This record gives sequence, C-alpha cells and structure tokens, in this order.
Amino acid sequence: MKKARVTFLPIAGSGTLHLDFSPGPFGDATEALQGNGVGFFSAQDDLLGVTFDDVDEKRDHQVLEFTRHRIELKIRNGKITYQVEPLETPRRRRRVA
Repeated sequence: MKKARVTFLPIAGSGTLHLDFSPGPFGDATEALQGNGVGFFSAQDDLLGVTFDDVDEKRDHQVLEFTRHRIELKIRNGKITYQVEPLETPRRRRRVA
C-alpha cells in the first residue's frame, strides 16, 4: 500500500483526520465495524481512504476496523503514524437486537 496523504485540521485541540491512499473520487462512505469513522473502498474492495471522526492533535490512539481492513492511527507529541493491515478472515457486522 502506498503512503497516504494526511489531512488534519484540528479546532481547539481535536478534529477529523483523513488518510487518502488514492486521489479519488471516493463515492459512498462505509461506516467502520469498530471504531468511530468511515472508509472509502473501490468496487474491488481496495482501500481508497479513511476518516477518523475525532482525533486529539497531541496524543491519540484509534483503530478503525472494516470487513477486510484494519487501520491503526497513533499520535504522539503531535507526530502522526498509521498502519494498515489487511484482514485474512473478513469481519462481519454484528446484529443488534
């Protein structure tokens, strides 16, 4: 996976953070199965981008999990790092009664 373009414009210490792995267009967003955010995928289920909903600009650790991808975001002293992991066993959305 190629390096992502990071877009992060915090207001009052936090905000949404977007990782672009492709120049787009993205189409419809898919809500994460775990974590607070959305992902954008191609018709072949390739990861195009993700948006984390509320990220602290100084220190944070979040994970978004989708059917076939897990994206981990860490911020330490304002430095942003991320890791994308393809999932071998696809995750399924849990049913809520």
